Amino acid sequence: MIEPALAWQVALMGVEAAIAAALLLFVFSLRGAVGFAPLYTSVGVLYYLATLLAGSTFVRITADLLVSPGSVALFPAALFAVLLVYIKEDAREARNMIYGLLAANVLAALLGIVVSRHLSPGPHTLNPYDLPAALFVQSPRLFLFGLLALFADAILIILVYEAFARRVRSLFFRAWASLAVVLAFDTVVFVTGGFVENPAYGTLLLSAMLGKVSAAGIYAAALALYLKRAETKHVAPGLKDLFQVLTYRQKYEALQAQASRDPLTGVRNRGHFDEQLRTLVDAGEPGTPTTVMMVDVDHFKRINDSHGHAEGDRALRVIAQALAASLRSTDHVCRYGGEEFGILLPGTPLAAAEALAARIREEVPAACARAGVCEGMRITVTIGLAACPSDGRESDAVLRAADRRLYRGKAAGRDRVIAA
Repeated sequence: MIEPALAWQVALMGVEAAIAAALLLFVFSLRGAVGFAPLYTSVGVLYYLATLLAGSTFVRITADLLVSPGSVALFPAALFAVLLVYIKEDAREARNMIYGLLAANVLAALLGIVVSRHLSPGPHTLNPYDLPAALFVQSPRLFLFGLLALFADAILIILVYEAFARRVRSLFFRAWASLAVVLAFDTVVFVTGGFVENPAYGTLLLSAMLGKVSAAGIYAAALALYLKRAETKHVAPGLKDLFQVLTYRQKYEALQAQASRDPLTGVRNRGHFDEQLRTLVDAGEPGTPTTVMMVDVDHFKRINDSHGHAEGDRALRVIAQALAASLRSTDHVCRYGGEEFGILLPGTPLAAAEALAARIREEVPAACARAGVCEGMRITVTIGLAACPSDGRESDAVLRAADRRLYRGKAAGRDRVIAA
């Protein structure tokens, strides 16, 4: 049982995890304006602090439980960031983050060794706070296992999330289960590699396992809340727009972008879809995969007939927002015509697009239900997919293949994904 005097330590670690998650989400939300460099830097700093604390600082929660704030509260932030980037961007950007974390970890360790030389006792050394040199020099074995675990964890979190995505509907539970499984794996590797001969090995392993699984819940809640709320909201013009001076070229491009928007839903229109499809498939780099996703709202006439055309228009707007929120910034979602949407996924093979389509199929009715669209009616979509080059090397061939699969799905009863 946790002593009352130490209960605040547990609460403090929860607050630290929440603050770390909020910080990373804030920096991530600025990616459109400043890119990913601030996010990568923030994650690198958090990971270095986590590793430093995990090997040096522990809090005794009970007689048998020792918990490191770095291991429990801060370390999951790195995996949280990798998962966030993978879900909202793509595997390539997540890979860039993984390599960046490895480079930052190696550089921080090497610089720590250099800095520690300044703390060695000597006649010319002034160390008024008596900082120990060991603070900046971690055990080589601890560093090695931490580095290997980081690389394995960052790849494993993506694989585990995709496995849960096919079986778990709730975004929160998918994220929590993925983080919990990978953090449990990491705990075994890191604690065993660094402390297996320590008399407190069992206590450290159990404590870290329980603490990280609990912290996973905080990070999963932050991830689910952000993806369902923040990323779907329209951001009003701010200081960036206020101080931006447009050239004639920028004004032309702004007008061109406005002309390619569907006025009802706010997503791109058919003209933009056709242009980008030709660019990606006909003029794209040979061998680079591009997947076309055709999305049709099931029984849309029934929506108009039973709830009116105004409610039908609202349903299309909500569905368009749900589609846009499910995609990366490099993807294209367009209103193809009527109740049909076309989505272009550059650099995405068919298998990955099929997993995304399955998530979209689940998210659309959930988004409509949250928005209160067409009370009493479950709004679903049917999705057909085709990819270049597997289904053709010309845009017309790929589009025809996606259309055929869409209509096969509708003929088979709708509310399904057809990818072959």
